[in-house]
Amino acid sequence: MQSLAGQASNNHLPKLYLIGVPGRIGGASTKILHLLRLLRNDFKITVVLPDIRYFKDSKLRQVLQPYGLPYTLLKDLPRQLDGVALGICDGEFFTSGRARELKARGLKLVWSNEMMWAFKGEAEAVKEGLIDRVLFVSEFQAKAFEEMYRGVPSFQTGNYIDPDDYAWRERRNPVFTLGRLSRPDLKKYPLDFPVFYEELGLPDVRYRVMAWSQDLQKQYRWHRFGPQWELLSAQKESALKFLYSLDVFLYPLGHRIKESWGRAVVEAMLTGAVPVVPAGHQFHKLMVHGESGFICREYREFKATVRELYENHPYRMKISRQGAEYAREQLCNPEAHRRCWIEALSF
Repeated sequence: MQSLAGQASNNHLPKLYLIGVPGRIGGASTKILHLLRLLRNDFKITVVLPDIRYFKDSKLRQVLQPYGLPYTLLKDLPRQLDGVALGICDGEFFTSGRARELKARGLKLVWSNEMMWAFKGEAEAVKEGLIDRVLFVSEFQAKAFEEMYRGVPSFQTGNYIDPDDYAWRERRNPVFTLGRLSRPDLKKYPLDFPVFYEELGLPDVRYRVMAWSQDLQKQYRWHRFGPQWELLSAQKESALKFLYSLDVFLYPLGHRIKESWGRAVVEAMLTGAVPVVPAGHQFHKLMVHGESGFICREYREFKATVRELYENHPYRMKISRQGAEYAREQLCNPEAHRRCWIEALSF
């Protein structure tokens, strides 16, 4: 793939300071890693780590080694810089003083929150004029921040997921398996979560959930989880291994939350786990209902959809393949995302 800036030497590429910790675990860390892959030929990238303990992290060194990119601490950068600083979903980006210091050193500051709520200090940073451009993953998210960011230039980038990290695989589970993967946020789960799964009425089924926590266990202490349940702690398995274990990615959400995009849903699609998700979020932008996944408005729709996928293996495999192809071609196309990010980071 020829870089848009490929004719220039590396020294003449625009400078990008990417603030955060790239890795294979967690949405923000994975996004940063995939952006390094995507943009390394178009920007002269320096990874700015939040604190010194990450220099001792062998897994981080392994992640960065193939790309030959420098990494450093903010305090070790020159006092005067030129280029762009990109912060992604860093909960301490503003309260730590990083945003203000990056701006003071002469960088254009681009911020991507990823969530549907503001981080501590974010609103104050907007008022102070620290943020030169804000990035949103969806129109849905942009609408939620419309008032806060009024007057600040914005750009919608979506989320880039490297499709090669989530190859499709045909399912051969001896027992039909439903499950979900998300951060252990209590709001992410409906109040009737275990009953939601069990009342589907499937006679032979396994339920797998990651990442489970003590807080979630406490929230559902009224329910007895039987032997068909596997409640895995965070990072108990790699996301890929976990998703390969699922036939269907069943993702009911609590009434107190709205999804800004749906990274785990797209990862599931890429691997071949058929997504069955609720209406009222951003999922209609991620799949074609009935062709690459299913968006359900009420419980009886969830029940009928899962029952058909359970009983009809050829149909399930058809949707599985179509979903993976749709995600790869429409949602995770590297060249389309590359052009989008180059535009978003250009001043």
